[in-house]
Parts: sequence; C-alpha cells; structure tokens
Amino acid sequence: MALNYILIGQKIKAIRKRKGLSQLTLSELIDRSPTYISYIECGIKSMSLGTFILLVNALNTTADELLMDNLENTIKVSNHEFAALLSDCSDYEIRILFDVITATKKSIRENRHYIRTRR
Repeated sequence: MALNYILIGQKIKAIRKRKGLSQLTLSELIDRSPTYISYIECGIKSMSLGTFILLVNALNTTADELLMDNLENTIKVSNHEFAALLSDCSDYEIRILFDVITATKKSIRENRHYIRTRR
C-alpha cells in the first residue's frame, strides 16, 4: 500500500493552522524551508522519516494522527481527535454536542436502508 502524501499534507496543514502556526514558523521549528513545507502540505514532495518525526514533534501531535487517512484501524486516532475537540468545551457545550451526536447516530441507523435502496 502506497502512502497518500496528499492526505498527509492536508492533515499537516490543518493541524498547523489549528495551532496558529504559519508555514514560515513551522519551517523554522524543523529547520526546513517554507517552500518545502508548502510542497509537503500540497503532497508534491514526500518527506523522510526524520522530517516526519520533526513535524510530529513540532506540531505536538502523533504519527497516528498524521497517518490516520492511510491507516485501516483509525478508532484510536478518531477518539484522540474527538477528545481534543472537546477539550475546550464547557459542560453545557459537551451536553449539547452529546445530544446532537446521539440524535445523529440514531437517525443514521434508522435511515440506513435508504442507502441500500438507492443503488
């Protein structure tokens, strides 16, 4: 299985932006050029394992999170992302999100037959 460098790059870009880092700042943290960061984020260039580790550490993330779209078992990574999403929520916000997710899950399961019949 070949790695999808476009998806890895998109994940790096999303995490970088979420952390409020510019390409210049990230490039300085890992001692690479901003152009190289841009190439990685666009999937134009692949990176060495060493650069990958530098990015993981600079972004304070996990290798699993960056590779999530390339992995077959993503439950742990999804749980980590979900926990990070909730980390700054108030109790009220968590309760509302829980209610929304519960209702969404119920609706998906109740309407699953529509997917099968439309093909």
